[in-house]
Amino acid sequence: MRFLEDFRLNKYLVPYLALQKYGPDEAIEMSYNIYSIHAFYSTMEDIKDLENQASFVNNGRRSNVSISLWFLALESLVNCLCKAVCLKEGKDFAGELSGKSVGKRLGFLLDTFPVEGEKMRKSGLLSRINEFLQFRNEIFHDRNIGESIIFHKTNFSPLPFFSNQVDVFQSLLIFLEVCCALRYVVMHLDLMPNISIGKDRQLIFDKMDNTYLSFLKPYFEQVLNKHELTTGLNLEIDHFFHPLPYSNTYFQAGEILPVFQHQQNEQFVYPLNQNRTSIGVELYQNLVSAANKPADHYDSMNFMLDWPRLYAEAQKQSKS
Repeated sequence: MRFLEDFRLNKYLVPYLALQKYGPDEAIEMSYNIYSIHAFYSTMEDIKDLENQASFVNNGRRSNVSISLWFLALESLVNCLCKAVCLKEGKDFAGELSGKSVGKRLGFLLDTFPVEGEKMRKSGLLSRINEFLQFRNEIFHDRNIGESIIFHKTNFSPLPFFSNQVDVFQSLLIFLEVCCALRYVVMHLDLMPNISIGKDRQLIFDKMDNTYLSFLKPYFEQVLNKHELTTGLNLEIDHFFHPLPYSNTYFQAGEILPVFQHQQNEQFVYPLNQNRTSIGVELYQNLVSAANKPADHYDSMNFMLDWPRLYAEAQKQSKS
């Protein structure tokens, strides 16, 4: 028997960018791709929550998680490219950029890639990113005490904790717009995230802009239509800046290559049990059954130790 902790550092199928000059030892993790996959599936579940809800408009049980994952993907993409530029130019990312704000790190990229930078600045994307940052910070740090926040450039909720699928899609669209603008900044590469799709033992990778247009967008639109709902958020992406492949010459052809391990290192090879099980489903069913409530029962949250005693004390407080 092995400890699960032993498998944390398995780099199997993790994508990296490697500068030929430095080789794989200095390769840069493309962690934004991993976060994008997590965000994609979390967003799908948020839509699913609304799809078959019959008693109330379900705002998505993971909406704040999905929003956070799309922000993680955005910041990771910015950092990945900043690291690549710093490595090429002999700069110290940790000392010069890592401590700066996301906006300043992105500004560094826009100065490095002037064509993309000009288009992104003129489109107002930087303002949308700044509001995304503000929205994300309110969720992460839980500082809001009930006052509404006015967002001028985005369709984010004025009370960030009370978010739903619209906020998830606003987050996704901001990240996707950045991806579209920067996807070809490395010659011969397409840096648009690859989303893993398939079923059971089938694994397929498709570009995130395609999975958005072919799946997430129509799924969301059809669920809204099912419930006779709509949104003021523009879900189209044809107005985004879409540069042509091979249009950026900052990196020379072949200077950077995408690399990943096709085979696991021997230390991570482990004989897993091949039996198909439903352990989680059965345990969850037992959890629900143990509550012994009828099928149409709807609870409220219970934070009170002794309701009659608390009610009596509250009555005294109201009279004092």
